[in-house]
Amino acid sequence: MKRNTVNKASDFIMSSGVSFAAALFFFVLGISAGAFTEIMMSDEEKAGFISYLDKYFLLADPNELKFMDIFISSASNNLGLLFIILISGLSAIGFPVVLIAMIYKGMALGFSAALLIDSMSFKGIAIVFTSMVPQNLILMPVIIIAGVAALNFAFITLRNRRFGFKKSLSENSGSYLFLNTALALFIIVGCFIESFISPLLTQLII
Repeated sequence: MKRNTVNKASDFIMSSGVSFAAALFFFVLGISAGAFTEIMMSDEEKAGFISYLDKYFLLADPNELKFMDIFISSASNNLGLLFIILISGLSAIGFPVVLIAMIYKGMALGFSAALLIDSMSFKGIAIVFTSMVPQNLILMPVIIIAGVAALNFAFITLRNRRFGFKKSLSENSGSYLFLNTALALFIIVGCFIESFISPLLTQLII
């Protein structure tokens, strides 16, 4: 039973190259849109966002860093996004929301990276590598995998609709929820890195 659950969970990731291509495309599209949005902003607006980032990981005094606040904020945002993707897959017809979620995540990363680089030049590039890259080595693949799984789950449910949605959900939802539970654990690890490790790495270069 456990092996069957794991195999089905793997199928939600590997069964369709089209779903992977779609999730990756919309994610990259979001990154591009985020960077473009930053370019179009005024200097006053950029200054406001920079001060917001300072509140978390650019403070001069490491003792002022609020690690737990960062963790709670990061976990709520990323787990909330995972939950939205999960529900969108379960609803079958909600798969467009999955693509919107990919754009949203990509925009957040693209905007933040562009803002730091634009505002701090070479120092900004270093800060991107210390404050954003470590956790997103985990978070980015997890969100994309979640999106791919949600798209495949939705398409499988729609494809088997002649047998009844309830039957299709009952056969596949267990593996789908198992996969998302595993992804949630990886997200927590990524949030831990973002909250307790990345800010300290950033302190080394500011």
